[in-house]
This record gives sequence, C-alpha cells and structure tokens, in this order.
Amino acid sequence: MAKDLKKEGSEQDLVEQHGGWNELYRDLKSEDLPWNAGGPDSALVRLVESGAIPVGRAIDLGTGPGHDAIYLAQKGFKVLAIDIAPAALELARANAKAARTGAAIDFRLEDVLKLSSPAGTATFVNDRGCFHVLRAEDRKTYVQRVADVLFPKGLLFLRTFSDAEPAGPGPCRFTRKELEDGFSARFDVLEFKEGVFEGPRKPKAHLCLFQKRV
Repeated sequence: MAKDLKKEGSEQDLVEQHGGWNELYRDLKSEDLPWNAGGPDSALVRLVESGAIPVGRAIDLGTGPGHDAIYLAQKGFKVLAIDIAPAALELARANAKAARTGAAIDFRLEDVLKLSSPAGTATFVNDRGCFHVLRAEDRKTYVQRVADVLFPKGLLFLRTFSDAEPAGPGPCRFTRKELEDGFSARFDVLEFKEGVFEGPRKPKAHLCLFQKRV
C-alpha cells in the first residue's frame, strides 16, 4: 500500500487518506514520505557553510524526520525542533539518536502558529515546507509569531512550493511577489532562488532567506 501511495496523489491527499499528519507518519515508512529528502536541505547547508547563517539558537519548524535539525546541531547550533505530529517527533528523535545529536536538540510537540518560545530568543528559524500548508487566514499570524521569536536581524530560511509547479491539490503555490509582500511587514529579502524540494517527487520550489527588520 505504501508503495502505491508514494506514486500517486499529493502530500495533502496522503494526509487526508490517513486521517492527519500523525497517522501518516504512523502508516508510511519514513522513506515513503514525499518530503523526506534523507538528509539536510542542500540550500540550508550552503547558507550555513558560507557563513550567511551564523551559528546560534535555531528553531526548526515542522521538523518531520529531523534531518535539518540534526545538521544544525552538528554545526553547533542550539536547536529547538517542533512538529504537530507525535509520530514525526518519534522519528526525528530516533534519527537524532542514530546521529548522536539527540542530547543537543530540544524536540517539542508544538504548533507553528502558537510558538511558546519567548520573544527574541532565536537567531535563526528554518522552515522546509511548513508555511505552504497553512490556511491563507493563518499566514499573517505565522509571519508575526516567527518575527516575534527572532532576535533583531534574525534570519528565516523558507522553502515553499513555487508557482512554477503545475496547479493541483497539495501545498499552496506562491509567486515571488506573494511571498515578498506576505513577509514585507516584518522582513527584508536577503536571497531569493528557484529550486526543487529534494526527495522522491522534486516539486518546484522557492528558496527565500529573510531577515527580520529592526
């Protein structure tokens, strides 16, 4: 069954078929999750290795299998990794333990729209595929909460579905202007690139590095 689901339907189709994010993580093998790249995001790695994202206190939103959180911990970041699916956190903890970084990451069951971190406590927020599954009416709340938890001039790296991806069910497709306008109240754009989501399906993506406006 998992093999068939991997080939057909969108991410949202899978979530609905399995009754929610937690059930999806319970039902599918980790390698069959469409967003599981098997390792850290390559653009995140580039930005960290180049020094564009300095080592500090990071929050990984919708951590899923935990690959980005693990990479950040290995590079010396103090990492908070959150997800709304307990089964996702179980998988992430197991991957972190195997990578010997479990003790360096604080895994929490948490909603990105209700971040519990105090204001100004993170230097960096990482979002690989979380923002684009939010409802339109929740996006402004997301921008405000992420900006609130960041230090002045803190950074947000965002990878979302692009409008270059053919229309259909699943995550929202954004134009560059929609993203820039949506974050403009609190953020400036430092970098904007086109790419794909690494993983089995490789949908078209926007890669955005934002900086909190002082």
